[in-house]
Amino acid sequence: MMLYLGWIFLWLVTGERIKEMTLSDCITKKLLWEYSSTREQFVLFCNLTQSQQSHGSPGSENLHCSGHKDLSDVQWYLQPQNGDPLREITNSSAHVIQKSTLHFLTTGIHDAGSYICRPRIRSPLDEACCVKTILEVKPKTNLSCMPNNSVPHEQYLLLGSTDYIRCPTFNCQSDAQSRQVTWYQNGNPLLKERSNSILVDEVYEEQDGTYVCDYTESDSPSSWTVRAVVQVTTIVKDTNHKPDILDPIKDTLEVELGKPLTLNCTARFGYQKNFTPVIKWYIKDSDREWEFPTSQEIGVKSTKKDKVISRVIRLKKVTQRELRRKFICFAQNAIGNTTQSIQLKEKKGDRKVFDAFVSYAKWSSSESEASSSLSEEYLALNLFPEVLENKYGYNLCLLERDVAPGGVYAEDIVNMIKKSRRGIFILSPNYVNGPSIFELQAAVNLALDDQRLKLILIKFCSFQEPESLPHIVKRALRVLPTVTWRNSKSVPPNSRFWKQMRYHMPVKNSKGFRQSQLRRIPEVFHLK
Repeated sequence: MMLYLGWIFLWLVTGERIKEMTLSDCITKKLLWEYSSTREQFVLFCNLTQSQQSHGSPGSENLHCSGHKDLSDVQWYLQPQNGDPLREITNSSAHVIQKSTLHFLTTGIHDAGSYICRPRIRSPLDEACCVKTILEVKPKTNLSCMPNNSVPHEQYLLLGSTDYIRCPTFNCQSDAQSRQVTWYQNGNPLLKERSNSILVDEVYEEQDGTYVCDYTESDSPSSWTVRAVVQVTTIVKDTNHKPDILDPIKDTLEVELGKPLTLNCTARFGYQKNFTPVIKWYIKDSDREWEFPTSQEIGVKSTKKDKVISRVIRLKKVTQRELRRKFICFAQNAIGNTTQSIQLKEKKGDRKVFDAFVSYAKWSSSESEASSSLSEEYLALNLFPEVLENKYGYNLCLLERDVAPGGVYAEDIVNMIKKSRRGIFILSPNYVNGPSIFELQAAVNLALDDQRLKLILIKFCSFQEPESLPHIVKRALRVLPTVTWRNSKSVPPNSRFWKQMRYHMPVKNSKGFRQSQLRRIPEVFHLK
């Protein structure tokens, strides 16, 4: 807390002393910026960590900084040439400060002046811990020496090739070949580079970045450091392919009438130096075709080799009119165009009659356990209808209740399971050792072909798997979701058992229901 208050005090003190800042003890540099285009970039470094003789200031070798560990967090100030008072520079439309580097976002003679940097956190002994850069800015008048009169401050290097990074406008000097150049890459000095160009034996992505080259220009009785900035971008060869449409991939899409709909037109464009992609949605109705009036372009992913772009259209609700139209995804680059059309199709119901088929071991009246109020039969015939049907509105298929008297054949059971969205199987020793196990086997076989049918196992009590169980049933017992019945604890409708059951049941149009996340049978069964 005391340290924090101390910093606040120092900030207030230094804020009051901006007007009284002593600049005579700062290391002083003189830079010349000759610009040939208003798009040029320019930067100033605050080299507080380097004790080196600055250009144009013989003897100013030592920075008087009292052992700061972090000299990258600095403040920048500007003393304009027109005599306006010293002011602090903050991030704005004209400048951006990144660590200790000041980036210029505008280009013009109005940028001339004295720029001062010093540590943001400092002691009163650090008044001389500062760098003053006198910046002269003027437009370059001799453009004839530039190759092809192009803008030399943006250079593109082909990945894998051999190339040079050249100092912009250096060759415009009459004695250029005898001068030494100081190079920086992204603010870091390149100590081995001293000529007007850097030879790159093989271009890698690491060569990307902002390069700065400094060289001295004498103009008696003083000398200036001329600084130029070049933005280097590594590229691949221009593509010779048309765009690839990634979405839509099918020519039909099932939709629900009256519901909102979002359509994505997503295309991958190969790299082109002069990149002008076109991506649109068109609507075709009979012999008429027009561009969809309101759509949103979204950049999805970009790499050196390609760029993925999406254009999205949103329909508030689908009507019969949309079903009669074709939606055409259109993508174009300099090579050509690609299209993919999609036709909307009304989604039909799943043609299921029941939400769940319930399978359990049937008891005869002579069996002693038939009188148990918490038998598996009681769970199936009493509790399931009471909770799942009466409370939550599901439609269950119970053979004892829903099939006409006269006996049930295997074919009837299979048809009932086919008409159900879920299969619920109450497992017990009597179930796995009795004839009802056929119902589970039949359901597993059906689920392999019908992804809308999902199966739920209920472990009513512990049991031992008989050796005679079919392999497909043994596999089902290991991979299908299982809900455990815990006797009287599971009876209340708000128990964990019923919450788990609702989670696995089909979605109902009722608040609080969740989308079922059962794994699909074909994804988890690997039958031999």
